[in-house]
Amino acid sequence: MTMRRRKSIFSRLSVRAQWALRSLARWPKRSWRKLARWWSIYQLRFSWAKFFAEFGSVVCLLGLAALSFLFVSHFVFESVQVLGPSMSPTLANTNFYWLDKFAYEMSDPRPGDIVALRDPSGRGFDVKRIIAVPTQSIYISHGRVYVNGKLLKESYLPARERTFAYDLESQDEYFCLGTNQFFVMGDNRGNSCDSRSFGPITRDSILGRVIQ
Repeated sequence: MTMRRRKSIFSRLSVRAQWALRSLARWPKRSWRKLARWWSIYQLRFSWAKFFAEFGSVVCLLGLAALSFLFVSHFVFESVQVLGPSMSPTLANTNFYWLDKFAYEMSDPRPGDIVALRDPSGRGFDVKRIIAVPTQSIYISHGRVYVNGKLLKESYLPARERTFAYDLESQDEYFCLGTNQFFVMGDNRGNSCDSRSFGPITRDSILGRVIQ
């Protein structure tokens, strides 16, 4: 007596269909194996020690950034507000500008620089423009400024702006600077309390250069 083996229903399908069904049947097992493998790798990589190490590095970076900001804001750059019209129209009243405190660490202040300085009256700080540097002479006559006997060209002043002596009764005024003195004035010559009134300033009273 012979027995015939019953053919599976899959035998009636094409070879491509059989391959697709077998792959579909093996997919959950393969997916689970991939998930188990990923989880084992993740467990090996993850540890509390590594977590705290990475967290500590982030905290250190934030701390260094904060220290850098404090260093730059206190020793290199600082925001200053101009109060008063003495530097108008170059610097507007109540506007904020950057003060470069490091500008004169490697070089000396130069004529034309706008600087922040300690008010000689002790009432705070001023912002003025350097007109002359040590050992130079300043002569103010008939609305014009002469440095070392030469007419000073001041392109930063408004058209027809005249410079007169602080004492209105005097037409001429003469200053001779020492080895550590600077002569400063505001660009608004008709409304500025500067070296024409309080005299030349010393180097240590200059705080830095104002960046427009």
